[in-house]
Formats: sequence, structure tokens, C-alpha cells
Amino acid sequence: MRVVRSDGPGMVRLALHGELDLATADLAGRHIAVALDTIPAGGPPLLVLDVAGLTFCDSAGIDVLLGGRAGAQAREVDFRVVGARGIVRRSMAATGVLTLLTTA
Repeated sequence: MRVVRSDGPGMVRLALHGELDLATADLAGRHIAVALDTIPAGGPPLLVLDVAGLTFCDSAGIDVLLGGRAGAQAREVDFRVVGARGIVRRSMAATGVLTLLTTA
């Protein structure tokens, strides 16, 4: 798992690469938490998780994405997952979270 952060006007973007599963969920969760903790008050109103680089996502990964969404909501930060494709998109659809995570 590799996570690349980029800050832009009005948003923080985390690009996730590799597999998001039980073995890497804690790492991804820490990156999301740090991103949320470092968004200053009145800062970027959007946290984007770009999952186009993921090759796999299991239920532990889905849980991390849902936890990120909950953390963002608690801080009044918009949260969106983008780039879901292949097995990652199918996993999100099968668990019923695709629309929840990918729409504003």
C-alpha cells in the first residue's frame, strides 16, 4: 500500500495504490486521520480519496473508507471516493456503499 497526498485549492487528495485489505487498513486509516487532523478550520472543505490505483479492496478496506467518511462528517469536511473501477468498484457495489462513498 502506498498513499500519496496532494493539497490543492479547496481540497486534500489522497491517492491510494496497491491493496486495501486487513493487512493495510491501519496504514490507510492513519493517512486519512492525519489528513483530516491537518485540515485547518476554514481550510479545504473536501477530502478526496482516489482509489484508481487500488488493485483490491476487501471488507476491512471498505470499513476504512466508511470510517474516513464518518471522520470527515464529524469535522464538517466533504468526503468523496473517486476512481473506483474493476474489483474495487464491484466490492463497493456489492456491499452497498458505492453511491454513498462516490457522491457528494
